[in-house]
Amino acid sequence: MNTPLDAPFQWDFVTPGLPDALFAEAPGFSPTPMELRVMLLAHLRPRADSLVWDVGGGTGALALEIARLMPAGQVHTLERDPDAIELLQRNQRRFGIGNLHIHAGVAPEGLALLPPRPDRVLLEVGRPLSDVLRLVWEALQPAGRLVISTASLEGLVDATDILGQLEAVDLQVVQATVHRMQRRGSQARLAAAEPLFLIAAERPVPAP
Repeated sequence: MNTPLDAPFQWDFVTPGLPDALFAEAPGFSPTPMELRVMLLAHLRPRADSLVWDVGGGTGALALEIARLMPAGQVHTLERDPDAIELLQRNQRRFGIGNLHIHAGVAPEGLALLPPRPDRVLLEVGRPLSDVLRLVWEALQPAGRLVISTASLEGLVDATDILGQLEAVDLQVVQATVHRMQRRGSQARLAAAEPLFLIAAERPVPAP
């Protein structure tokens, strides 16, 4: 765990959930907590050869986790912040991930930069949600899975309303909160990370 952050790193375990401390950070940026990444991955259910869109990839900790777990697949992340992209590229080099592709752009216009017909999509809720969500849903393959993350109640309500209109199946909503032990002197306490709403859904297969 004490390997310099710019040195190559080999994770020898079969489980997902790279420790947060392995990712390079920068002021204002931190990786999605490990426990939340594992939960998001479990709902995404990527296949070994999936084509994954990560829309609003941020620093890319989750995109890197997915790409590492499915070397025969491809992950394409869309991010607008140049600083976040630079950090993602640094972490990509550190973990030696070759099947992650980074696109600089803003949704919904930037979705045109991504390869067509993904079977898995990650979407961080932002505005305008309706336009982005409907375009993502249209691009998603039948039986493909969409996982949305948001920290706001407004994002949760908007996402579930739109997915209802789109007749999504296997709709699931989870509120996840991670508490970790922290020590201050001789005392230990549990500190909470920001709660996250997770919305997972599947695009139905058209009737024959």
